[in-house]
Amino acid sequence: MAPDAFRPLVLEIAGLGLEVKPADPGIRLVTDAAHQPFLAADARGDCATVTLAPLPSPRPAKKAARMVFDTGSVWRLEETHAGHLLTLRSPVYGQNPYLAVEFDRHYAVGHGETVDGGPHLAGNTMHPFVYPFDEVVYLARLARGRGVLVHACGIQHRGRGILLLGTSGAGKSTSARLWAERPATTVLSDDRIVIRSDGARPRIFGTPWHGEAGIESPGSAPLDAVYILEQATRNRVIDMPPSAAVAQMMVRAFPALWEQEGLQFAVQFLAHLAEQVPVRRLQFVPEPSVVDCVLASLDPGAPEAPDAGEAA
Repeated sequence: MAPDAFRPLVLEIAGLGLEVKPADPGIRLVTDAAHQPFLAADARGDCATVTLAPLPSPRPAKKAARMVFDTGSVWRLEETHAGHLLTLRSPVYGQNPYLAVEFDRHYAVGHGETVDGGPHLAGNTMHPFVYPFDEVVYLARLARGRGVLVHACGIQHRGRGILLLGTSGAGKSTSARLWAERPATTVLSDDRIVIRSDGARPRIFGTPWHGEAGIESPGSAPLDAVYILEQATRNRVIDMPPSAAVAQMMVRAFPALWEQEGLQFAVQFLAHLAEQVPVRRLQFVPEPSVVDCVLASLDPGAPEAPDAGEAA
């Protein structure tokens, strides 16, 4: 983990910021290698701010709250009088949460406490962006009309965005490795991609939450096409009607399951996306030929232009 100065850390993903401040100025903030490319110099634009402190002893009394979502073992979201309470748990740290952050109703400001010796705090060193804290915060903020996080490999190829959607084991990391070998190509992530729209055209953004291939990039690209990954015995692209496309994309999305408005927004967002860009099934063999198959489907009948430095 690379150390940063004794100052707040600002994570910026898809144009959204998450600033974390230590309550104690003597605490040093650090990040892992995957998050480093996503750090911003300062908080600006659409940015939430969270202040984290060591958990006092004895623990403060539990706030009155109503359960809204519980993964069962990893994280829990509750509604309080002031807003939302996010708690993270692990059997390693006992029955009580090792991190508890209370947010306002818009997830714009949060104040939290974390156990010393846990995944976020050890002595005077704090690592705020430990799974699943930052991802859950971004999920909550995206669900409020900002965009959708999907289970996908995102590709930027010659300025065009290609989204390869897949559940676990569908071949996202394998696809990322195949595409990474092509010139003029950047893999934005092999597992998590944010889709946002400025009203005219959807755009895909890389995230630090990578998969098995360990590939991430803070880049982005306008979205040209979406492919639903299906491993098969041959490469084939099959068009999908918008209604079927939305259902398939929702299965591979991470909407805010805890609130009706968040779910409705995700459905409407993906429905609009399916009207703007083609959504296709990609039956594929995990070998380099699938990249050519996808490129051919983007511009049927047009050979791919040679890259700079290649013989025409």
